[in-house]
Amino acid sequence: MELYRFSRVFCGLSLWLVTWLIIGKPNVALGCPRLCVCYPSPMTVSCQSQNFTTVPAGVPFDSQRVFLQNNQITELRVDSFGFETQVLWLYSNNISWIEPGAFSELRELEELDLGDNPNLRQLDGGVFRGLEKLQSLHMHRCGLAILPHDLFHKLYSLQFLYLQENQIHFLPDDLFSDLVNLTHLFLHGNRIRTLSENVLRGLVNLDRLLLHENRIKQIHRKAFRDLGRLTILYLFNNSISELPGQVLRDSASIQFLRLNGNPWSCGCEARALWEWFRKSRVSTSELLCSSPSPKRGSDLRFLREMDFALCPLPDPGSLAGTTTTTFSTKTRWWFSKSKPVSSSKGIFSKSSELVKAFPFSSGKPLNPSTSSTSFSTKYEIGEEEAALPKLDPEEYWANYGNEDASVRCFELECPPGFDSPVLPSSSPSSSSFFLSLYLVIFLLFIN
Repeated sequence: MELYRFSRVFCGLSLWLVTWLIIGKPNVALGCPRLCVCYPSPMTVSCQSQNFTTVPAGVPFDSQRVFLQNNQITELRVDSFGFETQVLWLYSNNISWIEPGAFSELRELEELDLGDNPNLRQLDGGVFRGLEKLQSLHMHRCGLAILPHDLFHKLYSLQFLYLQENQIHFLPDDLFSDLVNLTHLFLHGNRIRTLSENVLRGLVNLDRLLLHENRIKQIHRKAFRDLGRLTILYLFNNSISELPGQVLRDSASIQFLRLNGNPWSCGCEARALWEWFRKSRVSTSELLCSSPSPKRGSDLRFLREMDFALCPLPDPGSLAGTTTTTFSTKTRWWFSKSKPVSSSKGIFSKSSELVKAFPFSSGKPLNPSTSSTSFSTKYEIGEEEAALPKLDPEEYWANYGNEDASVRCFELECPPGFDSPVLPSSSPSSSSFFLSLYLVIFLLFIN
């Protein structure tokens, strides 16, 4: 009787175990695609290096990690994926096209690696639709040239974005505006030429920005205004000659900065950057000057105050961030009336590399009635100055003394009496009257 009971219990346990293995715990071997290897805990499907041309069928729905790298997969379609995975590796394939929505069923995906697909030269805007839990996206060395403005739309969880070593030459405004949690952005090794005002908008948590080995020439002075938490910035080996001081002031948390390998211009336009270095405490590379000639080879960081003694104060409203003159009323009047002759070009040509000195001589008093030839060899008028408002002598003298107090000439360049008060009675008509009176008295005295 006991033997009978034992056999019934044994049969029941055996049946339960078989049922559990088939239903409760699926056999890994039975659910694994052909030529792939599967591992439990966590459920992993490894199909790399098997010369697959398409995503293999039969990947278990509950696979947490799927490895498809080093194959010959050429395209990804909407029906390519039907499993709940968190990690998907597709790097080193021959992918040339991804259908919009191809990853839309991968709602739990956290890491997607599409790197080393050199034929993936363009992407549609809806490619990553539905990946709202995605944290890491790899697209390095894919031959990408242009990125759609809505490519990263609603990728709110993204933290790491790898776009290095592509052919990207342009970044549209607000490309990263939804990436509020992005901490690492790798854009080095591309062909980017400019950074506009809004190209990095929204990256409020960015910690590392790598832009080295590009062709960047210009950075808008407000381009980094949202990067208050940036600690690492690489801009070396570009074509940057000038960097607005506002760019780095907006990134107050920077700790590591590399700006070497750029043709830095160390004229007046470098003053704002030089002043930033004087106040900052960051680990940085050298900044060797390429121009002007007297400063070539010097390190911009270690220039002296006297190197900028003849420079006007920077214009806070300059969009380019360059050092420009905020012209006073007297200077505006002179520019509007004095037309230097063309022969002055060989003596002083207006350039961003040269000092924009005031058109005065230290040995002669300022006289608004002086002809243009008096200053023709000191300064060549440029388009910026020629466009200034034209002032009549009456308007000049009416505003004398009311010019912007923030713009001053420097001591060595100030003409005698530049800061002396002007009597209210001073006017062109009264000056002419006294001059005529003195002339009459002088003639009478001679006779």
